[in-house]
Amino acid sequence: MRNKKNKIINILAVFVAVILVVLMSSAARSVRINITDTSAPLLKSFHSFFGLIGKLTPFAALKEENRILRDRVGLLTRLAEETKAINDDNARLRNLLDFRKMIPYTSIPAQVIGRDPSNWSNSLIIDKGSSSGIKTNMAVISTRGLVGRIIETGKLSSKALLITDPDLKVGVLIRRNRQGGILTGSPGGRCKIIYISLDSDARPGDKVMTAGFGSVFPKGILIGEIEKVGRDQGRLYKYAILKPSQDLSRLEEVLCIIR
Repeated sequence: MRNKKNKIINILAVFVAVILVVLMSSAARSVRINITDTSAPLLKSFHSFFGLIGKLTPFAALKEENRILRDRVGLLTRLAEETKAINDDNARLRNLLDFRKMIPYTSIPAQVIGRDPSNWSNSLIIDKGSSSGIKTNMAVISTRGLVGRIIETGKLSSKALLITDPDLKVGVLIRRNRQGGILTGSPGGRCKIIYISLDSDARPGDKVMTAGFGSVFPKGILIGEIEKVGRDQGRLYKYAILKPSQDLSRLEEVLCIIR
């Protein structure tokens, strides 16, 4: 009887143990489910973040590549501009040398390297001096016309007074009617021709050239074009305002004439 009772107790104990295991498994699953539900938004955020990082990585590489390409485009643009400047310089120098071969007098080419800071608009400095054969009172010209004359020389550089300076005087002829006058500098980058005969028919558009008087300026060098003709009250001659054929503010190369 006792054995039967012990057997029943053992069966009940096993049954209870199974039920407890089942209950514990269910509770654990519920806990896991609750934990999973609670952490799901956070896990989803991490998943989205790392997914976005994975997507952005190629874009970061593309951004760096674009930066490199922009730098290369900038470099090529700068090189193109520098090449164009060199080509422009070469073209001007070839033009100057061709012009030098055409003119009927010997000349020395020079580059403009500065302007006198005490008299900015009316004089300039060239890179040739006495060691290159430059002397005072040499006429200075460009491919477009008369520029001025040398007034100071150093061993390696010289100073030229421009035709727009009031201290520079040049004998001139109006090409169309061969009438003469004296050219001097005038404010505003212009020149003034004085002592034009009262009966002269000088008019705007007339070309003016050097008359060749004296030993400084050869005859026939173009100076510019008349813009206005007038007469001052009480004067016995007319005057004319002349625009130089050469823009003296943009001058880079010149020829110094040897006479």
